[in-house]
Amino acid sequence: MVLAGRQAPLFYSSNGQINAVVPYETDVNAGQQLVVVHGNTISVPQSVTIAAAAPGIFNAGNGQGTILVNNILADAAHPAHAGDVVVIYCAGLGAVNPPVPTGSPAPGAPHSTTVNQVKVTIGGVSAPVQFAGLTPGLVGVYQVNAVVPSVPAGNKVPVVMVAAGQQSQPVTIAIH
Repeated sequence: MVLAGRQAPLFYSSNGQINAVVPYETDVNAGQQLVVVHGNTISVPQSVTIAAAAPGIFNAGNGQGTILVNNILADAAHPAHAGDVVVIYCAGLGAVNPPVPTGSPAPGAPHSTTVNQVKVTIGGVSAPVQFAGLTPGLVGVYQVNAVVPSVPAGNKVPVVMVAAGQQSQPVTIAIH
């Protein structure tokens, strides 16, 4: 896949689906051309606009976010509690500093933090963000470390993330 004249590293492809990393160097808020190459076949260029961010929290199934507390999925069997620091795995948070070459794993040090401010709400309440950036050792995967605020307990408490004015689809977390 080629976007704005740059190779977009592929994570996954199948008949009807392509998952790729948008090259970090791609200009945002401007029309770009997307071309898919399969063997000797080249698609018709498609015009796309790349936003500065398009946050998406990973879904562990049934709406449960890929949100860990103490390295364990914060689900009904292992709920988070107010004051816990949770790690929210996601994509689409945009540029980072220091920059990482597209398709390369994020370094362990120095950490590449997001240029865009990231906000998280849990149960509709602001959750203080301690870190937002690329996950060390992974390609194109972000993590946001946030403190669970005091909210009513439940097995499906909504979690939403906002970056560069764009809001993620809600996922859930268990909190007791």
